[in-house]
Amino acid sequence: MDIHHVGQLVDAEFESAVEFYRDTLGLPLRETTDGFVRVAFFELPSAEFHLIVREERGSPADELLDTIGRRSTAHVAFEAADLATAMADAADAGLQFVGDPPEDGLGPYRRAFVAPDGHVGVPFEFVASA
Repeated sequence: MDIHHVGQLVDAEFESAVEFYRDTLGLPLRETTDGFVRVAFFELPSAEFHLIVREERGSPADELLDTIGRRSTAHVAFEAADLATAMADAADAGLQFVGDPPEDGLGPYRRAFVAPDGHVGVPFEFVASA
């Protein structure tokens, strides 16, 4: 397993936040999304960085962002070669998931967010290419 991305939920104006990471830090911006939840995808040699800004409530992502956000504004995504096996192993270890995984991610992958109340440390998800 490897790190796929680190996601950071920020309470900021989206374009200003993107400019900071792109222009000040020099992170290479791949693309951005529009909608209730906006995401900027930065591609680094070792992993992606996802900058997440909730413009307003009312999206299907509200429950997930609320659940994860109670623990931390950041999360880590581990890339799983076999998402079903990663989910089964996590369930066997007593972990539960947020929502009804696997679900489509905000990119070309499927994801399974582990419920943050069932473990220590930063919230995390498993992802695999769609």
